[in-house]
Amino acid sequence: MPSVLGLLEERERAALARVEELRAELERVRAAVLEAEEAVRRAAVAREEVVDALAAASGVPDTAVAGAAGGVAARVEIPPWRQGLDLAVLPGDCAAIVALVQDDAAGGGGGVRARQMRDHLGWQASDAREQAARFRAKRLVERGWLCEDGPGLFKPRPGRAG
Repeated sequence: MPSVLGLLEERERAALARVEELRAELERVRAAVLEAEEAVRRAAVAREEVVDALAAASGVPDTAVAGAAGGVAARVEIPPWRQGLDLAVLPGDCAAIVALVQDDAAGGGGGVRARQMRDHLGWQASDAREQAARFRAKRLVERGWLCEDGPGLFKPRPGRAG
C-alpha cells in the first residue's frame, strides 16, 4: 500500500509540471498576441498612408477616398484648425488629446508625449496603442491643432487660443 505522503508528493509534482507547461504556453500566446498587434498597427498605418496619398493625388477629402477604397472603417476627418473652431468639431479621441495638451500647457507643463495621451484616453498599455496616440497627435499637428516641440513632444500651436 503506497504511503499517503508519497501520493501527495506525486500529485504535487504532476501539478507543478502542469503549471510549467501552462506558463510556457502562456508565453507563446503572449508573443503571438504581440506579433498580431504589431501586424494590425502596421496595416492600419499603411492603410492610412495610402488613403492620404490617394486623397492628396485626387484632391478629394480623406473620408471620401477611404470609403471609395473600400476600407473597413473610413477614417474620421480632422478639420484644419481655423479661428472660431472649438474641440467639438474633432473626433472624441482627438478632442481629448488636444484638451490634455492644453491642460498641460496651462499648468506650466513641458509638453505631452504619446504614452501620456494613451494613458489619458484609458487605452491598454501597449506599444501599438502608444503608436496610435502618436499618430493622432501628428495628424493634429498637420491640421494645425498642435505643434511638435521636439521629437514626440506635443504642445498647443503658438498663437492659437485654447
